[in-house]
Parts: sequence; C-alpha cells; structure tokens
Amino acid sequence: MKNYAIIGLGNFGFNIAKKLAEYGTKVLAIDINEERVNEIKNYVQDVVIGDAKNKKFLAEFIDKKFDGVIISIGVNMVDSILAVHHLKEIGVTSIAVKAINDVHAELLQVMGATEIISPEKDIADWLAHRITTPNLLEHIPLTSEFSIVEVACPDKFAGKSLKDLQLRSKFGLLIIAIKDVLGNQFLLMPDANQKLKPDTLLLVLGKKENISKLTL
Repeated sequence: MKNYAIIGLGNFGFNIAKKLAEYGTKVLAIDINEERVNEIKNYVQDVVIGDAKNKKFLAEFIDKKFDGVIISIGVNMVDSILAVHHLKEIGVTSIAVKAINDVHAELLQVMGATEIISPEKDIADWLAHRITTPNLLEHIPLTSEFSIVEVACPDKFAGKSLKDLQLRSKFGLLIIAIKDVLGNQFLLMPDANQKLKPDTLLLVLGKKENISKLTL
C-alpha cells in the first residue's frame, strides 16, 4: 500500500485526500485548522493538526519512507515554499504542490518540488480542448508538447486505410489503437492496411498542435 501525506485541506486538498483513500492509498491528512481535520478524519487513515511551516512538526509525522507528499496550502506562497524546503531536508523525494500563479510555480521548482499542480489552469486547458476540438473524447497529456488522445473517427477518414491517410508522414501522428464502438472490438497497433470505419474511436499519439489539425 502506498503512503501519502496531504498538507492543506481546502477544497482541493480535501478531495484529493478522500480520493486517494478510496483508491487504497494510506493517507495522512494535515491541516492547521482543527475543523478541516475533523471533517476529513472519517475518510482517511490518519489525521493530524499542525503547522507545515514547522520543520520539527513535519519531521515528527513524515519521513523519507513516504511515497509522496501533496501540498495545497492557501494563498500564501511562503508557507508552501517553506514546507517544500523542510520536506526536502527530511528526505521526501516526491513532492507535488498546488501553485497559485506562474511565479509561485517557478519558486516551487527552484526549491525542489517535483510536480506543480495548477487545477484552474489544467481545467481551463481541458475545457478549451473540448470546445475547440469537438471530436476529442479523452486527453492524456504526456509532456508539454505530446499527448495521447481518443478521438471519434472523422467522417473524411471512413473507408480509407492508415496507409492511405499517411498520418505519420503528414502530421507526425501514430494511431496506436482502434476501437469499434458497435462491435465492441479493440485493435492494438493496427496494420497500415487497416481500413477505418464509421463509429470507431482512434487512440492517437502525437504533438498537441498536430492532433488539433487532425480533428478539424
């Protein structure tokens, strides 16, 4: 069982702590506010009231054996930056932090945070993708440039083979799977001669900008 600590139990911290526990992760929930700690205690394995800016307090409950720590502390940048600094000194190797703006994100990275979380920005990016690319069903970002997406097969592709479409040479895109919705069939790494049919879903790997061209 993985072992995570969640520091800060606002809306984001509360929900991530609850979800991790539901998925079988051992969760230690921490907040300076007693009321928030009492609200989460029935959903997670361990809770504690305390100030994450205090290294001695953190070291009492968190050690380098933790699989990771997620920090979601209010609007004060200094609080989360200090928490990252203390956790690095304690020996925690995986530290994800909710950033309130780009400057905060840069400072957190300098201090050693391994992952920056920007929920509002991520949701805006997801919604923009859904609005501008209506065929897009699922979006899995891999890096800042590349993604894996699930798209409904464009009508203009129906009846053509992957070889005919030349998606790899024209757009740098790779079709890694085809799902036949009606026949409930899943074809992994299809052959170049595979013809596409209506009512199929394509799992596509490539640069985000090229995937956008595909779904126009």
